[in-house]
Amino acid sequence: MPYLFLLPDWPLNLEESITEAARRMEEAGLSFGHGTDNAWDEAAWLVLHALGLPVDEQADLALSLDETDAEAARRLVDERIRTRKPAAYLTGTTWFAGLPFETAEGVIVPRSHLAGFILDEGQPWIDPSKVLRILDLCTGSGCIAIAAAKAFPSAQVDATDIDPLALELARRNVARHDLDERVRIIDADLYPAEARGYDLILSNPPYVPSKELADLPEEYRHEPDRAFDGGNDGLDLVHKIIDGAADRLEPHGALVMEVGHSWPTLQDSRLELPFMWLETDVEDSGVFLLYRQDIKNLGKL
Repeated sequence: MPYLFLLPDWPLNLEESITEAARRMEEAGLSFGHGTDNAWDEAAWLVLHALGLPVDEQADLALSLDETDAEAARRLVDERIRTRKPAAYLTGTTWFAGLPFETAEGVIVPRSHLAGFILDEGQPWIDPSKVLRILDLCTGSGCIAIAAAKAFPSAQVDATDIDPLALELARRNVARHDLDERVRIIDADLYPAEARGYDLILSNPPYVPSKELADLPEEYRHEPDRAFDGGNDGLDLVHKIIDGAADRLEPHGALVMEVGHSWPTLQDSRLELPFMWLETDVEDSGVFLLYRQDIKNLGKL
């Protein structure tokens, strides 16, 4: 039977419920990184969800909770601690680039350090007015493709994946955001056949070295290994994407990709490439930009 924590005398208010939940989550040693990076934010997410309150709006922390509401919140927090599943799997939804997305077990939880680049419309590195065709590789839930379609409203977006569960979820998220006419979900192993003429290629591919998968926090091990496993050095798909980009990009086009902590390995293995490492709100996030000419001029294709 799951352990239920004891709370002060009834009635509680929302702030007390969140504070107690955050304390328990910290004491349990949970790992975060699936939409939040700390116990308080994730506790607020879980408690608000359990109460049926909007998670993306300012909450009234003085709101009184009756015993039924507090019990619902306790049970959801208890499940998070007991199972170590990401909160996004327990709630069935999460946020990326300020947008809500459906989540599902078997598909990696939407997240990427590309969010800042997208929200800034790629500026100052690219001219957003020239972005009319976008390709998102390894789309997963479709979050990057959908966020890009919102940020570049004149663009048509293609998004590829090979996993049936991911493709199904991505299509549902596209429909949720009413983007069926602008975002096309394609079953393809990286680049779609005969696809050319993109102004921007985006990707958050698997980039974790295979030997490091077992060391990931338990929360991450609830996600599919294929979403992380980048091969021996973590860069199997990364190299394929780079080596295929120039032939798919317009002359002014750019490739923007996240490679996480594998960025030093990539830089050392491709000294001929003038990587531009973009700043994000997380140190060493490993987001790079390469212009089409940077790749094409090297004669790699």
